[in-house]
Amino acid sequence: MLAGLKVLDLGSALAAPYSAMLLADLGAEVVKIEKPRRGDMIRATDSYVRGESGYFLGINRGKDSVTVDIRKPEGRDIIRKMIVDFDILVENFRVPRMAEWGLSYEDLSAINPRLIYCSVSAFGDMPGFEQTGGNDIIAQAYSGLMDITGNPDREPSRTGSPVVDVSCGMLATVGILAAVHNRTKTGKGTHIRANLLEAAFALMPNYVVSVLNGEPNFTRAGSGHPQIAPYQAFLTKDQRYVVVGAFHNTSWQAFCDVIGRQDLPQDPRFKTNSDRVAHRKELSAILEVELLKRPSHEWVEMFERNEILAAPVLNLKDAFATFSKLNGDLIAPASHDKLGSIKMLRHPMSYDSKTPEVSRGAPVLGQHTDARLRQFGFTQQQIEAWREKKLV
Repeated sequence: MLAGLKVLDLGSALAAPYSAMLLADLGAEVVKIEKPRRGDMIRATDSYVRGESGYFLGINRGKDSVTVDIRKPEGRDIIRKMIVDFDILVENFRVPRMAEWGLSYEDLSAINPRLIYCSVSAFGDMPGFEQTGGNDIIAQAYSGLMDITGNPDREPSRTGSPVVDVSCGMLATVGILAAVHNRTKTGKGTHIRANLLEAAFALMPNYVVSVLNGEPNFTRAGSGHPQIAPYQAFLTKDQRYVVVGAFHNTSWQAFCDVIGRQDLPQDPRFKTNSDRVAHRKELSAILEVELLKRPSHEWVEMFERNEILAAPVLNLKDAFATFSKLNGDLIAPASHDKLGSIKMLRHPMSYDSKTPEVSRGAPVLGQHTDARLRQFGFTQQQIEAWREKKLV
């Protein structure tokens, strides 16, 4: 769908590289610039996939890897020569860094006026935070997301996955695609800015307006929800958890019928959702006792028969085992130059009932350096000289 678009990925870690990977999934040609010898910092985070980092493999498929040290003037000169051929650049350095290096949007758009330039940072231009670094957990802490995550009698908790990084990467991709559309009308590029703090705020649209305009008491509720009840996980007889979302009146009545507690909807503490939220502790204590009377699979079957939203809490292995059997396209084989065939999660959307093909795994560090640099007119002799100087 994006065939013909060329993306230069100067990002590291998660948010910016994830955005570039989504563009690669959709057919864009993506070249990832990495630091010589070390590469992207997340190449060293783990070694779960036959000695390679699963973290890196999961965020960089479909890209070419070119090693250039852009911290050195000669490396920046290489980028300036390359940028003429690219439509999109993504980066996630601290806000002033690219300007200090002469690689800002203003610098590069002077070379390529059609360039779409996406800057991902921790805090954007927030006064006092312009040069402050950050990552997913920092944004979760500053935004209040951590304060509402976890059990009420325990310390704040980060979410199980890096939701802020991922959401920021997705928002960056939305901005890039909007800029591509705008360029078809104007012929000009755009500077897009996305930051982790605002991505974290964007993850809480159901809370933000209430906080800005009222005095709600949103606190940690474990697996529960500060605005609706029951909407949480319950331990069952077989020591497995089941989640139930039965907060509106019809599903609440049906839920009580299934568990044999027809008296609960008549209790003034539990009549409406607002009542149940106000008396969450008392309600949870009652329901916890009831849900221990049957194993998880029985509860799920009974709830589903009565059109009550419920599900078992699966671990990742069980989740993939369950849904890959139901949809054989969920897990896609991809090729990796060092590992051979590896399994990847497919692109998360379909278009006209078709899902973009995922066939190329993440690149080996520097795998495409020589070929790509020769493509931009550099000679093999130059490349070898740079390699001696540890520039590439």
